[in-house]
Amino acid sequence: MKRRDFLKFVAAIAAGAVGGYLLTRPRIRKADVVVVGGGLAGSTIVKNLKGLDVVVIERGEYYVVGPAKEDIVLGLAQPGEYATRFEKYIRGEAFAVDPGNRLVYTTAGVFQYRYLVLAPGIRLTYEDVSIEPGAKYVNIYDDSNVLSNIGALRNARDRVVIAHPGLPYRCTSAPYEMAFLIKWLNPQAEISVVSGVKEIPAEFVHQISGLGDKVASLMEERGIGFIGGHEVVEVRANELVLDDGDVVKYDSLVWTPPHRGWPWLVEAGLAREGEFGYIRVDDNMRALGWDDIYAVGDVVWHVVKTGWAAFYEALVASAKILEDMGLEAKPPGFLYSEDAVRLTPQEAVRGAKAWWPIYGDILWRNIYGPSRENAEAKYQWMNAMKKIILEAQSLL
Repeated sequence: MKRRDFLKFVAAIAAGAVGGYLLTRPRIRKADVVVVGGGLAGSTIVKNLKGLDVVVIERGEYYVVGPAKEDIVLGLAQPGEYATRFEKYIRGEAFAVDPGNRLVYTTAGVFQYRYLVLAPGIRLTYEDVSIEPGAKYVNIYDDSNVLSNIGALRNARDRVVIAHPGLPYRCTSAPYEMAFLIKWLNPQAEISVVSGVKEIPAEFVHQISGLGDKVASLMEERGIGFIGGHEVVEVRANELVLDDGDVVKYDSLVWTPPHRGWPWLVEAGLAREGEFGYIRVDDNMRALGWDDIYAVGDVVWHVVKTGWAAFYEALVASAKILEDMGLEAKPPGFLYSEDAVRLTPQEAVRGAKAWWPIYGDILWRNIYGPSRENAEAKYQWMNAMKKIILEAQSLL
């Protein structure tokens, strides 16, 4: 372990309480599998490793189903429908990994693993953008922001701006779904999407589906504006400043900062700064160079960051862990992802694709809808995501 990481650990202990968890002294707990992150990917790991000694470290208090965050801020659903409290996972935040000694350092103590699964999600880098005091916005990628803005956008009118960062960012369809849903709720609203996407990383160009073309056509049809290739550099009260100096005025703002990995993963040599701190993996979802460390979900170096992808990646990783332990396992034959963009609560267009290996070619891709069936399928998936979290916790 690097000296600066050890000093971080000592500082955390001295602080006494971090994230609501009181530390009195360092402790080491051993487990077959330590999972960092209790979201969909981490919980899927728990379900599939039933019977093993599994420890889950989760920094958040709640899990809010990803696609339902839009519904909550739009007043189309209440948090209780799609949110649940983390009750069985250890509350704490990882800040260092010592791969050589199989140790994870967290604000809840030190954990020694036989296998480590990294599923901490992404980091929202608010610090990368200048935010004027008093500027108000909704961030549909931030659970705490969503829960403090229940129903806040139900009556969003006049100039509504929805701004998202460049790639890679989680659930690339979400800002566009938000635009359609607001337009459905308030047809007179003047809605624009500001996209920070300037380019697609070269190795992922072939993995982008054609759903974007369909969505762009539907946006034009429904009068939703689009500004592409410009990141937000400053959030002011009632206006955004883009990286080319242009100013975009708004009355209601839906905005999220750039998505990044975690510095402690770079410090441990598990991620690369040049890949924004995400973890590159092999075809078994193992961090490159390590047989006992896996990465699943949004923390993986990939542009496909959806709940479906996280679920399938976790299936692959858990099967490999079981196989390594001499237990019966059956991995999926491919990775799968789909994006269902609701145009209204009852109508959605859906894109689906499968691929293998993880950085390989798309095996097939299809675009469906718009139709009521695609909207219903999305709600079924939203319910399934919450069920996975609840079932996993019941096993601990």
